[in-house]
This record gives sequence, C-alpha cells and structure tokens, in this order.
Amino acid sequence: MMAMGGRLRRAVRLSSLLFLADLASVGIGWMLALWIRFEGAVPPWAAALSWTLILPVVLVHAVSYAGLGFYRRLWQYADARDLVRLAIGQAVATVGSWLGIYHGYQVGYPRSAVVFSGLLALFLVGGVRALVKLAASGSPRRRGTMGSRVLVVGAGEAGRLVARELGRHPELGSAAVGFADDDPRKQGMMVGGLPVLTDRTRFGEVVASREIDQIIIAIPSASRQTISEWVRLSIRTPARLMILPGMFELLNSQVDLARLREARAEDLLGRDPAVINLDQAAAYLRDRVVLVTGAGGSIGSELCRQIGRLGPRKLVLLGNEENQLHELVADLDLDCPDCPRQTVLADIRDQARIGRVLTHHRPHLVFHAAAHKHVPLLELDPEEAVKNNLFGTRNVALAALAAGVADFVYVSSDKAVRPTSVMGASKRVGELIIQSLNHEGNTTFVAVRFGNVLGSRGSVLPTFQRQVARGGPVTVTDPEATRYFMTVEEACQLLLQAAALGRAGQVLILDMGTPVRILDLAENVIRLVGKQPHVDVAIRFVGLRQGEKVHEELLTAGEEVGATSHDRIFVAQQEAPPWAVLERELDRMEEYVRVHDEPALREALFRLA
Repeated sequence: MMAMGGRLRRAVRLSSLLFLADLASVGIGWMLALWIRFEGAVPPWAAALSWTLILPVVLVHAVSYAGLGFYRRLWQYADARDLVRLAIGQAVATVGSWLGIYHGYQVGYPRSAVVFSGLLALFLVGGVRALVKLAASGSPRRRGTMGSRVLVVGAGEAGRLVARELGRHPELGSAAVGFADDDPRKQGMMVGGLPVLTDRTRFGEVVASREIDQIIIAIPSASRQTISEWVRLSIRTPARLMILPGMFELLNSQVDLARLREARAEDLLGRDPAVINLDQAAAYLRDRVVLVTGAGGSIGSELCRQIGRLGPRKLVLLGNEENQLHELVADLDLDCPDCPRQTVLADIRDQARIGRVLTHHRPHLVFHAAAHKHVPLLELDPEEAVKNNLFGTRNVALAALAAGVADFVYVSSDKAVRPTSVMGASKRVGELIIQSLNHEGNTTFVAVRFGNVLGSRGSVLPTFQRQVARGGPVTVTDPEATRYFMTVEEACQLLLQAAALGRAGQVLILDMGTPVRILDLAENVIRLVGKQPHVDVAIRFVGLRQGEKVHEELLTAGEEVGATSHDRIFVAQQEAPPWAVLERELDRMEEYVRVHDEPALREALFRLA
C-alpha cells in the first residue's frame, strides 16, 4: 500500500509539473508567434494587446487540455494515438482562442499570429512530453543494462506491445534491448524506440554478443511451424525462453505479461493444429447419450471433456480405475458442470456387466477408448493383451449391437499397421472385429487410427522429462527411431470430427504430419530446461525392445487411401473377413488363453492380424 501511495504521489506531481510546463509553453508560443509575425519589429499597440490577451488565451488552453484528459494520461508511455489526441487538443484550444479574440473581445489582433501560436504551442507541449518519455524510458543501451536483457522475437504489434509493457514495469527487472524478425524490410529499423537486431540467420550470434538473458516469442498469429523453428533456435542458446500464447486479444492496445508461458514440448511439433468443424461435431453429439470406455485414460478423459462442452443429453463415463474416474469427475465439475453424466466402474472384459450397462443406458454413440497400450509390458503378457484389447472390444461391440447403439467409434493405433508387437496386433484385430460386425446389425462401426499422443500417461515425453529432472541419463531406443506425435487435444478433436464423418466399416486415418526423430525430441526436452544434451545430461541408447519398430506407419501393405471432406482425415480401404470366420478365430484364441498356451496364442494373433 505504501508503494502504491508513493507511485500515486509521483503521478500527481508529474501531472502538476506538466500542467505548469504547458502553461509556460502556451505563453511562450503566444509571444514568440507575434515576434515571428512582425519579423522581430513588434509595434507597441500589438505588444500591449498581446499582453492583454495572453491570460485568457492560456486559460482557454488549460481548460481544453484538462477537458480532453491530458493530465490523466501517462505520457512516459505515449504512442502515436496519444500524439493524435495532443493535436486534437491543441486544435480545440486554438479555435477557442480564435473565437474568444474575434467574437468576444472583437479586437484586431493579427490572425496569422494566433495560428502561429497554436502551432508553436503544439510543438512546445509535444516537446515537453517527448522529454518525459525519453527520461522515463532511457536509451536502448541504458535499458539493456538494467536487470534481465530481453530479446523479443517478432517486431509486429504484439512484439512492440510486449517491449512496451516491459518498459512500463521496471519492477519486473527485465528490459527489452531489441527485436528479432524475419521480415527483411524491418532489419536495422527502429520499432518503438528499439532496433530490429537480426533475423534467424544470425540469431545465436546476436543472443551471445548482446548478452541476452531472456527471449520472448511474441508472434501469436504465426504458424506452428514458424513458432517451432524459433523455439528450436532459442533453446540452443543459454537464454530463458518464454512464449506469448497464440490465442489472445490485444485489448486497448495492452498485452498481459502474465499470459507469457514457458516453452513446452508441444511447441516443437511444428505442425499447425487441425481446423475442425465444431458445428458439425456439436450437431453430431447434441441431445445424444454418449458412452466412453476407458474414460479415465489420457484419450478417454480428454474426449469426455470435449464431448461435455458440446451439449450431449447424457455422458456415461465407463472405466475400471476408480482414482482416474474420480479425478475426471472433479475436472468435469469445473469444465462442464451443466453436462448430465453418469460414472460407471466396470471392466470391459466382464461381458455380462458390459451388456447390462449398455442395455440400461441405451447410448446412441459409443467411443471405445479402453485398451492396454504399453508395448513392452504386453510383450511379456500377451494373454492380458488379448483378453483386454480383443475380447474386451468384442464384448463392448456385441453389447452395442444388442442395445441398438447407432454409432460405434473404435480408437485404434498406428501400431496396428504391419504389427510387430502384441499390442499392435491386438489393435489390428480390434479393427477387424468392428469392421466385420458392421454387417451384423444396424450399428455403424468406425475405427480411427492415429499415432502417439504427446504427453499421455507412460508415453515417451513424460519419461524423458522425469529422466531429465533426475539428471539423466535419458534413454533412447535407437538413434534413427521416429514416431508420429499429436497433442491429446488435437487427437480428440479429430476423433470427434472423424466420428461425424465416418461411414459404416471404415478405418479412418488422422494426418499426423511428419514423423519426429526420438533422439531430436530427447535433445530438445533437455534444452527446454536450459541444459545441453550430451554435456549436462547424458543420452544412452538402449536398443529397440521386443515388438518395437524403428519407424511407424499409418497404412498396411494392402490398404489404399481415400479422401474425406476433411483434409486431415483419410479412409484406409481394406476388406475384413466375415464375422462368422473371425468369431471362430476368436473362440480358438479364447481356448488358448484358457489353457495358457502362449505360443499358440501369439501365433494365432499375428496370423489374424
């Protein structure tokens, strides 16, 4: 409170000084204009009249300036709009003086002197404010030596406002020393009193030579590819990196520095998010009962959040892990409190229980996201993979048929393509199950296939982050290994869009962009925390584990790709066996599980996949 009171007193004192300086400027301008009008030889009558009129002229200016809010503005932060207001205020004061002299006093004072006095007053009053701004901000060199030295990436409106806000808040201990921008027209130019120092080509050199402590990326309208490239450059320097989020509003020409966030691994993907038709997705879900299996998992929980915001009649959350369901319910209470929902604690391997749940709730739409997904674990225990990913999928799909479910969406994986792992084979057979059942009733079955979800539980990103936090080493399977990645939010948005677009029996593929080299991801995760890979944190290559591939794929050998109305969603066209044939194979595998014949089970699984 004391600090706030001190700032208020300083602001009042500055306004008072400005007011007195303005009165003096107007008086000086008034007398100087007369001297210019008569080229230094002012007649006695004009001088006497000038002294008579100076007080009312100064008062007219004072009233005009105060009325237009000149003394309620912080001129040390003035911009072009403030200069326009200053010109308008001076015009009002000059017109007021003119009317007072020629219609009030009705004297023959030289009209050109009145006009000159207005122009001189504008110059002098504006000059006083320029001095205030210069004194408050200091030169770029002086600003750059105070506290943390900041390089702002982006010399556009957002970048300029970020630099200005840093100048307005010296208590933050940071000051912008310049900009980096790819626009060749801006190189070497001044923006908001600061120089554009470099583009990408000399970025690292400039960060080092200017002793930059912090980099702020302030290009909210840029593509993710552009952001990703700047992030990759920035994390190779010792400077701390912050990003102005892509979706924000410039309200009253202000930027909230509190919105700045640290760079995340998602910023490295370099792929623009898919644009989905929210109206179509909302129309697809509105007033329908929707059931999500695996609701507590990474995909299932985000799917429930997005569905809950789109107005379903009821959302049924089905999962077998009570803590995850409890956390999801707490999240939904905040995210979509008005969405009617029902939590069901159940295991998809329990055929009778799943049948009762679907018969009771009669969902119109089922998203089947429940699955075991960890490749190394399922290699060690293929029976559990088959019981959950195959028989569990069969249970939910048959229960959906019996309950008259209209649409069934199966969440698949790129590991189902030419599978080398038990997990991948189980997901491929899951696709065959829903394709085959499509001809057995009125339910429309669709599968959606996509790659790794960045940051999901147990995935490579949180594993790397935990290893870095412990000081390493970070373990990478193979230096050439690549994977497709997508954020969980984008994956679920595309899943909803695919569900609305899908036709009976289709396997839909989400465009995952360019595959990411795992070694590059590991190195960048280390750089994100300000450390150097192979120097501060070691990277150890451990070799591919059983069932893993060097490169993942999105299409099997016999599949062809068809287009949909969405440019990021495609159709994999391949025939599935009749349900009667597939059912016999599943029954045989069920017998192998019963007698614990793992070799026969594994052989049957891969033959079917």
